[in-house]
Amino acid sequence: MKVIENTSDRLVIEDRPWFLWITLPILGGPALVSALTGQVDGRGTTMLVAALGIGMLWILWRFAPFQRIIFDRTTNTFIHHVLRLTGRRTLDMPLTEIRRATEERDPSDSSRLERVTLLTNSGRYPLESGFTSQPRTPVIRAINTWLGV
Repeated sequence: MKVIENTSDRLVIEDRPWFLWITLPILGGPALVSALTGQVDGRGTTMLVAALGIGMLWILWRFAPFQRIIFDRTTNTFIHHVLRLTGRRTLDMPLTEIRRATEERDPSDSSRLERVTLLTNSGRYPLESGFTSQPRTPVIRAINTWLGV
């Protein structure tokens, strides 16, 4: 995640995981094609290679969407655009619903995996579908500073 615009009226954050969008189709696509076209010998091997191809594309779909997050004071809205392989989803919410941003840690692992989560009046709203080891403190600080928290 990266802050690409930070003015008094507008804060825009983008998440574009190019590395995953390049490497996972390069690995998963040929595996799936080779399994579907019969280039792999044996039923078990074919099923394994097909499962690997489908798994890599599922990981891409689930954990690596392109995202644009917009906080806009002129319209008093928070807009979250999520672009996946299967389409686009947009969530709009009034800025008055957002209390602050915080880091949410993965409770099942002792490693330092975190994601950015908004605390709203109706509960938690994670801005990321998965956890990452990249520090999210600069993004959280930018959101909270912009919100005046």
